[in-house]
Amino acid sequence: MMDLGQRIANAGDTLTPTERRLAELVLSDPTAVAFGTVADLAKRVDTSGPSVVRFATKLDFDGYVGLQNHIRGRLTEQLRRPTDRIRRTSQVDTEIHPLSASMTTMTNALQDSLARMDSTTLTQMASRIATTPGRVLVACAQTSAAPGLLLADNLRLLRPGVTQPSGSTAMLSTEIADLDSDDSLIAIDFPRYESAVIAAAEFGRESGATVLAVTDGPLSPLASLADVWTSVTIQAVGPFDSVVPAIALVELLVAEVAVLLRTQATARLDRIEARWVVSKVFQDGLRSDRTQETP
Repeated sequence: MMDLGQRIANAGDTLTPTERRLAELVLSDPTAVAFGTVADLAKRVDTSGPSVVRFATKLDFDGYVGLQNHIRGRLTEQLRRPTDRIRRTSQVDTEIHPLSASMTTMTNALQDSLARMDSTTLTQMASRIATTPGRVLVACAQTSAAPGLLLADNLRLLRPGVTQPSGSTAMLSTEIADLDSDDSLIAIDFPRYESAVIAAAEFGRESGATVLAVTDGPLSPLASLADVWTSVTIQAVGPFDSVVPAIALVELLVAEVAVLLRTQATARLDRIEARWVVSKVFQDGLRSDRTQETP
């Protein structure tokens, strides 16, 4: 059964401003639908009952009751999970030290992302990356540079043809100009979405490339553009958003690609390691030419 987030992503640009407000509400507070009426939901977003029903129908549900039953079923599943129980009962003391508060926020975001992570989706993304016959291009915003760099650098060790444009928008535009159906584009971005990353995903889709996305949810413009997408919980830690959940997802994705490319990746890593030794890239342990000194 297709989950609610994917249904909203599929609706994408067809959602009206009112329907986007409804989507934001049902994603942030699903209990509003599970235990509320059409009138309750309409009041929350300042719209009409018929608009709520049309929204449910646009998501391919059998009216509001179909949407409500779907969400009730999902909530029942979640209440069985210890991670959801502890999150619902824990409260952060308003007098807590700022560092402790930031640590709690980061931990909760990571736990929430891991709890919502779908292994089937990750395997689909990893399979697309592993089987791409052409290039794999990683496009990320400045705010998502850390997970983007980690993903590109690790994938380069597992397979050839991985690139990550860096620097100006012109550089990104140059790199994507030759995208075709043999290539894959991995877009990583979160609010506030950078125009260049969205444009790259749009061009990738138009050119027939496989578009994969790591973003924050179904209302992200990347979700409606991607062939396969996954989301992580993004929370502010201090003045900036934490990308720790995105880094965790990237590491899981790379691990899955390594499993799928085990034979090829092993041979490639052996060749790379041999070159590293010749080039004396690392200074591991004692140098082989160091003589034993006597006191």
